Amino acid sequence: MNTRLYNARILTMADGFEPIWGEIWIQDDKIIYVGEEKPSDLHWDVERNVCGNLILPGFKNAHTHSAMTFLRSYADDLPLQDWLNKQVFPMEAKLTEEDIYHLSKLAYLEYLTSGITANFDMYLTPDSIVQSSIDTGFRTVLTGAVNDFSQSAALVGEWYQKYNGYHPLISFELGFHAEYTTSRNILEDLAALAHLYQAPVYTHNSETAGEVASCMEKHGMTPTQYLDSLHLFDFGGGGYHCVHFTP
Repeated sequence: MNTRLYNARILTMADGFEPIWGEIWIQDDKIIYVGEEKPSDLHWDVERNVCGNLILPGFKNAHTHSAMTFLRSYADDLPLQDWLNKQVFPMEAKLTEEDIYHLSKLAYLEYLTSGITANFDMYLTPDSIVQSSIDTGFRTVLTGAVNDFSQSAALVGEWYQKYNGYHPLISFELGFHAEYTTSRNILEDLAALAHLYQAPVYTHNSETAGEVASCMEKHGMTPTQYLDSLHLFDFGGGGYHCVHFTP
């Protein structure tokens, strides 16, 4: 399928972010030309006059729990730990894989209407999330959400092998929920996986002052220092939120 978009303002995010006027050619799932309008020998299945509107790369949402669409406005204006322990975790325990498939699909459709074309999703049942992403044509990078109550380091390793190379829209990274929900033995198993695959690891980190204080009391270190001491980040990685960091 050959598609031509013409009479467009195009922002490629290169060359000082200066827009250009021109056209974009798409062949199947690949952009093959971006530039000034010019003749082509290709047969166009679709030609669309963009009428001077702006075309730019899709936005990427770097941290999502997409299936949590069902909790929107369920419990507002609470401290994070109360919100999680008293409201979110009990409701999430009732979810089935089919629930997560449909709730993720709702999120992806909402993302697409906002110009978001890819996300980095951490949630409970990767199999149903992957299917929802493929069915909506949405690009998803998944990361493990293992903790003391769901998933396991072994499962995260299986998903890492299964979903990297599984489909052009899907990839998988190692990860866990947070220091305060994940015991040391699981973290050590994840660190071993990181070294086995030479892969980065992702997690929530230092979201609340209480989380940091608790980690200092248990381990004599901040969450970042403690996780780093277990060699989880020897091949890189990332933290989500990171509100209460020290200099």
